[in-house]
Amino acid sequence: MTNFYVTPEQRNRGLGRALLDEVNRYARSHRLDTLIVWPSEGSAPLYRRCGFDGPAELLEQPVEPS
Repeated sequence: MTNFYVTPEQRNRGLGRALLDEVNRYARSHRLDTLIVWPSEGSAPLYRRCGFDGPAELLEQPVEPS
């Protein structure tokens, strides 16, 4: 996943988490192994709250089978 963006007026409404949840559903249904992102300083907290982990410049999340 390269990136996605939620406009400032739409933030704090759970849209970022909802988008990541949908990406996870897609990844599981297509039997993907891992999601990798290169977060900005501002987006890293969202990714970490949603289960991504790793060094600051690269975060990954193993996809658990459904």
